[in-house]
Amino acid sequence: MKFPLVLIPTLTDWQQDRYRLHFDSDRSGWNRKWTESIWRRHQHPSNRMLSGYLSEGDQRRRLIHFYDEYGVENGGFVLRHAYLWLNVTLPAPDLEEYEGVILEGITRGEWHPVRAPAEARQWRRGDLLARLTLRRLHPEDESRNYAFPSGYRNLEIVVWTADYDLPDRIAERPWRWFHQVGLRPMLTRGLPRMIEPEEIAAYLPAQVELGCGPSTEAGVPPLSTLHQIYGVSRPDFSFVFHAKDDGLLELFANPEPKYREMADIYRACMIAQSTPFYASLRDLWKSGFFVGSIITNNFDCLCSDVGLEETSLRRYDAEPYFPMTYRGEFPRIQWDPRALCLLVIGVHADRRLVQARAREQGLQVIYVDPERYVAPDGRRIDYPVEAPQDSDLFVRSTAGEALPRLQNFIERRSQP
Repeated sequence: MKFPLVLIPTLTDWQQDRYRLHFDSDRSGWNRKWTESIWRRHQHPSNRMLSGYLSEGDQRRRLIHFYDEYGVENGGFVLRHAYLWLNVTLPAPDLEEYEGVILEGITRGEWHPVRAPAEARQWRRGDLLARLTLRRLHPEDESRNYAFPSGYRNLEIVVWTADYDLPDRIAERPWRWFHQVGLRPMLTRGLPRMIEPEEIAAYLPAQVELGCGPSTEAGVPPLSTLHQIYGVSRPDFSFVFHAKDDGLLELFANPEPKYREMADIYRACMIAQSTPFYASLRDLWKSGFFVGSIITNNFDCLCSDVGLEETSLRRYDAEPYFPMTYRGEFPRIQWDPRALCLLVIGVHADRRLVQARAREQGLQVIYVDPERYVAPDGRRIDYPVEAPQDSDLFVRSTAGEALPRLQNFIERRSQP
């Protein structure tokens, strides 16, 4: 397989400018030509419904980390380099199943053996290298005295492009997240008061936290799509611990189609165009009803396109994950002193730490979310916001519906 992998053969002048000004830029705190995610799934009493935990002997774990570099070459949008790390710790029979599926894929994909470090096996296919290591216990766990039940084993597989100049100590990042951040505290969902979009006006000015809801309206797949592609979880959000359920392993038998699938969300970001929602967002910000930078986990640059400053939460190069949402000696989110509320639009899961900090600041938290999304096959899937509290307000609506209504209400109210 050859890299760079061409995703869009020819970019328009507008798209090339967009890449140069917004994607290949450090202004948000994260240069988005590099994309990175870390996921962990492990069995614990607190997640028994999703992980299948039944007893202390259930300690299955699956960790995933990728760090890819995109770019523009010869006028096209390309995946320049790729790095993928998969680490599973499972009972020996389950681990042997994983090893067998990987080795079968290596054979089907016509990878060729090459020299490897001690205790590892390594293969090459064009510009891609793959390294498989089996252990009783991973050294990162062993150094922390982190034990597993008898009969558990560890498998680590790394796939990367040759000559990729990776950041120093990148291999430590998923271990820091797993061992130092720990389980996300699960708040009990409260009973927020339901309101109409027009009622938001009473709580302005607002600082905005933006999730992927508006992005999906612009044609960018939801971030949960990556969970399916990387085998993080099934469509019902239950965890993947068996090779037969792990679609990520298709990479070995058919690497090019799999890399195109993994990169498709970034291809979609590159060609996404603004929607009426972003026009309303810009206009309300320019009018002073929204203040401060847009706090976001998104990487589609749609806010930057309309001239809005962003604060990116997607930072794995600092400690801990989402460093600005934790207490301690890390950069904190810069709250605009004019803000009376945090308007949370299309945000789920661990980004709720921003909302916790907003409550500490005395800000009213207001959610805008339909609590569902449309799957690629057209099915509507329930996707509840994880932990709104009794003191919060909630607009059950899409971003594209709610913000224009709010803007129209404000404009009508200001007319003589």
